[in-house]
Amino acid sequence: MLETYIPWSEAAGVKVLSNMTALKFTYSGRKADGVLVRTENGELKKIKVNKAVIAAGGVIASSHFLMRSGIKGNAGKRMSCNFAFPVTFQFEDVINAFDGNQITLGALDIKNRAIFETYFNPPASFALSSVPFYFDKRDLLMNNYCRLLNIGSLVGSEPLGEIQTKADIINGQPFTWELGDKDISNIRYAFNAILKIGYYAGAKKAILPMKPGIEISLDPEILYKFEKLFNEYPLSIDDLLIGTAHPQGGNIMTGDKSVHKDKRVADQNFRLSGFDNVFIADASVFPESMRLNPQWTIMALSSMASEKVLQV
Repeated sequence: MLETYIPWSEAAGVKVLSNMTALKFTYSGRKADGVLVRTENGELKKIKVNKAVIAAGGVIASSHFLMRSGIKGNAGKRMSCNFAFPVTFQFEDVINAFDGNQITLGALDIKNRAIFETYFNPPASFALSSVPFYFDKRDLLMNNYCRLLNIGSLVGSEPLGEIQTKADIINGQPFTWELGDKDISNIRYAFNAILKIGYYAGAKKAILPMKPGIEISLDPEILYKFEKLFNEYPLSIDDLLIGTAHPQGGNIMTGDKSVHKDKRVADQNFRLSGFDNVFIADASVFPESMRLNPQWTIMALSSMASEKVLQV
């Protein structure tokens, strides 16, 4: 985007206003006529809309923008993502996983339940994102940093997230989530498969991203017992340390003949329902998780959306 879309738009006369927050759009009838923004010093200004308003702030920011504009109903509903689970493995040998490419290998489950990949992070981000322990236990593990390796899984979620108008005052999380039956089944598969991958890779123990963190020796008998217990455990969202990679959905787009038309926020032309000149062009229009990195699809859809905006 930095090398293409933004320079192209500036060459066409677009003016970029940085350090501002778009609060909401104003409208008369079916047409947006202005956007209320807040400058970095807190001053409120209204920008006149001559052609169209395009919400492209991503799943959460675009949903909040629509909600603040008075859009009710389906806005912010049916959020999905790729659940990211970094499992840490400790080896007897020095691995020095940091000395090379961050992500080196990946594998797709033939039944599309999960994607597996090896990756690594520098010490600080590794300790924050991959180690579910604190104080002495975290220090003990991080002292073996050169023998550690992450094998993570991406599990495409069901569209069961809902974006709230305000973030949680304690944890800052701006959405709520419940696991569906398919989510639980796929997460169980991903955890059990990762442990087996680590075992066959020669790791001696694994640290699972759960609350509280679980440290497990990679012995065949122990793995068998863990899998049996884990598959019977009534898993919930509160049991897991989840990184919500690749958020998608929230303002889904459907065609006029879709069976999900009653759930849509945007029509097949990326146009916000009920408006003639308000469009959504980001991952929030996805009906559900793609179960992989959606960046190219987002850019392709944005190019398609731009053609619809030009027709206004």
